[in-house]
Amino acid sequence: MQLTITFRNLEASETLKEHAKERVERVTRHLDVAGMAHVVFSLERHLHRADVTVAAGPLLLRAGHATPDLVVSLDLACDRLEEQLRREKDRHKHHHARDWVHHQAGAFEFESVG
Repeated sequence: MQLTITFRNLEASETLKEHAKERVERVTRHLDVAGMAHVVFSLERHLHRADVTVAAGPLLLRAGHATPDLVVSLDLACDRLEEQLRREKDRHKHHHARDWVHHQAGAFEFESVG
């Protein structure tokens, strides 16, 4: 996973970079395809904003959150990404399961010849 971290109107912090790397890796460990992630930290008036974008194959996930604390903003944005990823996986799982049941039901239907 390629990770890019950008700071806008803030000083770069190594501890914040490490925390961002850990959180993004936790989100992306469930992905089938390795891709890229981009984290943008910015200061908007009195709020610290964290925007996270993850791209892996055809999947593109984006989340952002703004709070007075930068670490909390990152954690909440990553929680949103995990929820998006979980919904995406569930949708594909249920979609294929429904098709499988449909094909199975048609395979066991017999007509009586009278």
